[in-house]
Amino acid sequence: MVEFVLHVMRANPEIAVFLAIASGILIGRLHIGSFHLGSVAGALLMGLLIGQIGLEVPHALKSVFFTLFIYAVGFKSGPEFFGSLNRGTLKLVLFSVVLCATALATILAMNAIFHFDAGFTAGVGAGALTDTAIMGTASSAIAQLPISLEEQKLLNSHMAIAYAITYIFGTVGLLVFVGTIAPKLLGVDLRTSARELEQELGITREEEILTVAYTMIVTRAHRVSSSLASGLTVADLEQLHPAISIERVIRDGEIHDRDEAFTLMEGDVLGIYALRSAVGNLAMWIGPEVDHSKAMSFPTASADVVVTNAQLAGKTLHDVKSRLVGSERLGCHLTGIKRQGMDLPLLPFTVLRRGDVISLTGRTSSVNALATQIGRSRKKSYKTDIAVHALGMVLGSVIGLLSTHIGMIPVELGVGGGVLVVALLIGWFNSRHPEFGALPPAAQWAFSEFGLTAFGAVVGLLAGPAAINAIQEQGVALLLAGAAVTLVPPLVSLYFGRYVLRLHPMILFGALAGAQTEAASMNRILDQSGSSTPVIGFTVCYAISNVLLAVCGPIIIAVTGA
Repeated sequence: MVEFVLHVMRANPEIAVFLAIASGILIGRLHIGSFHLGSVAGALLMGLLIGQIGLEVPHALKSVFFTLFIYAVGFKSGPEFFGSLNRGTLKLVLFSVVLCATALATILAMNAIFHFDAGFTAGVGAGALTDTAIMGTASSAIAQLPISLEEQKLLNSHMAIAYAITYIFGTVGLLVFVGTIAPKLLGVDLRTSARELEQELGITREEEILTVAYTMIVTRAHRVSSSLASGLTVADLEQLHPAISIERVIRDGEIHDRDEAFTLMEGDVLGIYALRSAVGNLAMWIGPEVDHSKAMSFPTASADVVVTNAQLAGKTLHDVKSRLVGSERLGCHLTGIKRQGMDLPLLPFTVLRRGDVISLTGRTSSVNALATQIGRSRKKSYKTDIAVHALGMVLGSVIGLLSTHIGMIPVELGVGGGVLVVALLIGWFNSRHPEFGALPPAAQWAFSEFGLTAFGAVVGLLAGPAAINAIQEQGVALLLAGAAVTLVPPLVSLYFGRYVLRLHPMILFGALAGAQTEAASMNRILDQSGSSTPVIGFTVCYAISNVLLAVCGPIIIAVTGA
């Protein structure tokens, strides 16, 4: 039976690929305390294990899966990457550059100390920094080295092994550093620091932190009995009392939706949107409050709007509110802001950037009017523009194959680099023109998660029997090198960000997680601080580092593979 199973997998390597993916994901879900391995590392380890039987897995699969992953990363990061290239985010961009440069220098130093080959060196960088993109772009660069196919295979095998050995400490080490060590080194209490930053961003009372509405709106129904309202038109009454908006009138059981010219009569029941502060005066202005379901069930709408208006980009929520305020705006409020899929704090001095997605809800006409001024509504759709993205991968792959020379040294982006550049551009363009190149968040996740996990599984399978010997020869050295690469870059960047760039600690901790493209440590900061303010630092650094770390792969191979 065992021989039959082995024969089937050797004859049909695709079975081994999917088995490594499935079993790796299941293992990756197992928790030891708060730690879990994750699907990518799990798939790579299972690939290494299954690969011991000796399989001929097509090398092209590795490139295909990595292309899916790196394209999704570029598409998601595009808006933030280009949006962050301005004076307002210069400190965060510089922070990412310093961290990535320190990481590259540390990786090359470990190569010099332990005399690793190019494969081991790239694997240490990818695993210790928990950035699989380094392994993907390095693999493309290895394919361009003037060495035999067997030597290329050995380097790729060494890279997979180094990644597997250093990944666990990379994940745990960064979580502990960002969530525990860094705050202690700076003498910062996360919750206290978060409250201080929220006050700087416009919050003065703790109960306001969770949500700051665009306008504090409530819905009420009142029966007209006051001479102050009877005989006036809807527009006249709203002009006298700007804090209210009449959305519906019920007269003799008949529904009349909003009409500014409609004249009110005694006995009418009004469905009203009102500022919370005005509720106490409604009985005096209009008449007694009543419980009337028809009056209060006037139509509302919700919309997700991509910020594309250049006059609003770079402005705070407080500034945006003052620019859009007016009686016709009542009945519409902001319920959320997302940047790169992460919730931003709804605070008066939170700065908007192009590509941010604002969620509005309220009166249909107001939502539509505001959406037009802010940018473009993003229609809820589950359809992906596969043609655009497939052509994007084709164009990126072709661009990656083009090469030039700096002196006598040949330089090329590689397939991974070319695809990343094209995806950044398409993602950026889509943020301004959502009708082009649709790729819903769920599809982005599928591209990224499946592509990366499958890539890890194939890399593990290709490493094969060489893994055991390499672990015996270099295991201890890889562990030591991995620990250094995990800890040195964030340590240097922590002090640089705090004492040179003068970043607020909460933004700094978010930037640390983002600059190492590590969402798990970001989530830990959010949980421990009870605040979403670290997201401000995370998104910019995440976008910049996704590009810079991917570029590190070919550089490592160019320097150590000569």
